Amino acid sequence: MGLGRGDLSGGESMSMSTSTSTSESSLPRRFPLAAQPEIMRAAEKDDQYASFVYDACRDAFRHLFGTRVAVAYQRETKLLGQMLYYVLTTGSGQQTLGEEYCDITQVAGPYGIPPNPARRALFIVYQTAVPYIAERISSRVVSRGIVLADSQSDEPYNNDAPGSSHVQSSTVTNLPPSSTSGVSVSLTRLKQKFNGLWLYAVQRWPTVLPIAREFLQLVLRANLMFFYFEGLYYHISKRAAGIRYVFIGKPSNQRPRYQIIGVFLLIQLCVIAAERL
Repeated sequence: MGLGRGDLSGGESMSMSTSTSTSESSLPRRFPLAAQPEIMRAAEKDDQYASFVYDACRDAFRHLFGTRVAVAYQRETKLLGQMLYYVLTTGSGQQTLGEEYCDITQVAGPYGIPPNPARRALFIVYQTAVPYIAERISSRVVSRGIVLADSQSDEPYNNDAPGSSHVQSSTVTNLPPSSTSGVSVSLTRLKQKFNGLWLYAVQRWPTVLPIAREFLQLVLRANLMFFYFEGLYYHISKRAAGIRYVFIGKPSNQRPRYQIIGVFLLIQLCVIAAERL
């Protein structure tokens, strides 16, 4: 007894459907890119949870060392809280609480794989340590400039003091013969050049600081403009580390984009550039 054409066609259709399903299951699942509202909401949640960790660190620091020490090291405590939050989440390869709340996850590279430890560490350093170091260097230079200005204002009175020139000439003429060697002279010149550059930077920093802050604001606005256009990097730290987001939640048709805000920011940057020119 032979098989009919209907049975053959049914068997062929079953085999084709089976092969199609297996081929579809073997293909990797493609997640859509996260939308701007999801990334911004996740960043806002992360800032809130990081502030909670900072408050806990500040309270513990105050109970251990007292209120005065806690206030003196307030910046360091904030840095510790932020680093703890991002090291325990992003550093360990897990979602942050904000990312988990918005159903987004970090990816990197052209294939959309999770970021490697080097990228995660680079993001944590850019997000937490770099702003702290820049702020500390700026405050240190400003305080040094104030001390230098005060010392320069007192120099005319010190130069008019009797015997000052005699002391300086005696210190110069009474140098030991060993200081005239080639190595010591070269080290002395190098130190003088370094001190000269440092003094020049300290003196010029009060005039450079407003320009540097304005330039930083322009960079932040430009990064935000590109984010509203392309929807990839909300923070400069993530742009530097090459970390973007994909949406892993339930698919929805209502996922708005904010390109119009990018247009407004572009117009604002053009107006600012025209004013500067």
